[in-house]
Amino acid sequence: MAENTQSKILSIEEQIKKLKEKQKREIAKLERNTGKRFLDKFNLQNESLDTIYEFIDTLIENQNNNTNTPSGDKIDESN
Repeated sequence: MAENTQSKILSIEEQIKKLKEKQKREIAKLERNTGKRFLDKFNLQNESLDTIYEFIDTLIENQNNNTNTPSGDKIDESN
């Protein structure tokens, strides 16, 4: 009985591990897709990484200076 329970626990742990790996892959896929769309929409495909970061910083700065935001919340720049 104890071996059967232990086997089930190991099986569940393996399933959790596989699901975490799948989650990481899906997050990476989402980041790639949203990043590609962002670059396409703002025509930044041929820009340097520094230029893209500056563009993002400008968007954040403009958003934070905009007092007409529905929630009035500032964008978190800590990431």
